Amino acid sequence: MYKHSANEQRVLQIEGAYNVRDLGGYLTKDGRTTRWGVLFRADGLHKLTEESHGALVNKGVRTVIDLRHTRELEEKKNVFADSDKVNYHNVSLINPSAVGNAQIHSLGDLYINILEGSKAELLQVFSLLADRTDQATLFHCAAGKDKTGIVAALLLDLAGVPHETIREDYALTASCIAPIMEELRSDRPSSVPEEIYENFLGSDPINMMDMLNHIESQYGDSEGYLLSIGMSDEQVQALKAQLLKVEY
Repeated sequence: MYKHSANEQRVLQIEGAYNVRDLGGYLTKDGRTTRWGVLFRADGLHKLTEESHGALVNKGVRTVIDLRHTRELEEKKNVFADSDKVNYHNVSLINPSAVGNAQIHSLGDLYINILEGSKAELLQVFSLLADRTDQATLFHCAAGKDKTGIVAALLLDLAGVPHETIREDYALTASCIAPIMEELRSDRPSSVPEEIYENFLGSDPINMMDMLNHIESQYGDSEGYLLSIGMSDEQVQALKAQLLKVEY
């Protein structure tokens, strides 16, 4: 069953998952606040109990976007994949073996690589998000850190949340996934050396800043990036409306 944490209901205590977080409650640069209960980020959902499954549905989740690779899906099936309670979508953003790419030296490099190399997949993800403005959506990967962190950062930046706050949201993963670090280490692809893989298990906020700085220098902001990959202005505005409280 879920319960609200002391962190203003940010982190949901879900049996079987460790990094389920609400993107609501963040102040924007123009003084508005992101909405609670409409967008959730998470780690793997393959261990959810039936009660936890029901708790997320009761929380309003009607769409689940699984960002994991095919190998991850086969080994750790999503409990929502066959659910009649939610719309389940899988959009694989990157193969876990990509961390062994000689051109990728840090998580920041990896995130930029995904931004530039997985534009079609990110367009699919954000089109799904823009089409679900009347219901809550949860998106996740294995740790809720990298692929999930990219999507969360783009959303928060689109809403006008300061970069420093986005960095803090990203860094919050470290404490959330501490109980499953050994499991994550055991998921290392055999093609990736242990010492390299270990470097990619952290949540140093400098990596998120590298990505945000890249977006700013190349596209202006996340809105510019999303428009560049094929989203319409109507879709972008729908996402903003979903993210932000209505001001009267």
